[in-house]
Amino acid sequence: MGGAGGARRYQFAAREVGEALALVARGASYRDAAFAARRQGDRLPVVRRTGRAPRRDAARDGQLVANWVDVFSEPLCARLLPEAWPEVLVIDSAELRVKSGPRRGQGFHVIGAVGRDPADEGSPLEPLRVWRLEASPVKDAAAFEHFGAALRGRPRVVISDMDKATRLGLANAFADNNGELPDMRIGEWHLGRALRRRIPDAMAADPGSPVMQRLRPAFYTPARWRAFVDAVEHEHTARTHGALTGLLRWIDDHGALVEHQSATRDPHVPNSTSPVEAPLSEIKRRLEDRAGVLTNLARMNKLLALMALDLRG
Repeated sequence: MGGAGGARRYQFAAREVGEALALVARGASYRDAAFAARRQGDRLPVVRRTGRAPRRDAARDGQLVANWVDVFSEPLCARLLPEAWPEVLVIDSAELRVKSGPRRGQGFHVIGAVGRDPADEGSPLEPLRVWRLEASPVKDAAAFEHFGAALRGRPRVVISDMDKATRLGLANAFADNNGELPDMRIGEWHLGRALRRRIPDAMAADPGSPVMQRLRPAFYTPARWRAFVDAVEHEHTARTHGALTGLLRWIDDHGALVEHQSATRDPHVPNSTSPVEAPLSEIKRRLEDRAGVLTNLARMNKLLALMALDLRG
């Protein structure tokens, strides 16, 4: 591939690879990306009509693009994706499952994180950006520990849902040499949902209930949390809507965490996992209809790295 002609062919191939990687990063299948890359390079095979049955469409051979993902994604992403965790990190996961056919129920999980480093003094805060995406066959503590150990350093604040495996895995990954953890916060929406499940239906439907009136702002300040707890204890004693034993047990288990979070609530730190839910929903949109064929975990993670690049802009 020497001389000017060789250089032109090399540049031409680089454009094809770039076109294909950009397409799969935005959710195109390997087959569709292969066709687009060949069309971009004016390399579509000539179709000769014969009396024989048509052979497989060579222009849509997705193995070519799969090989490109294997070879090129890692050096590309190593230069452009973060290598260390940010100061503020929001983590959640999404499940991708085959919905029909013989492989129904099979699939995998995608763990996602968005983050932000502190802004320079006097500068506005940067928006939260996709930091890392990783596939895992299961959603357990080991998967989240592996995810957290993938980059250098550790965040100052971590926001997650209430899943015990998630929090255990992240605690194992982010504990320092003295066993100290970052500020491990739970999203307020998840706290509220778990709490509401312990409220009797009759009370939840009663807008005049002191408990329900104090529930919405309960996570904002320690005083408002204590006002909510006082209302629950009073209602439990009065038995207006029956015993609230389950609700009081939940408060015993989680009240100290809620009080800490309300006392350290920071308008510059997310109070829910919603910032990471949007990119995870986009990943599901791009991949869920192919969950049954994306069985190569190493290649899947390379593809997710390309998608992280795309979502970062």
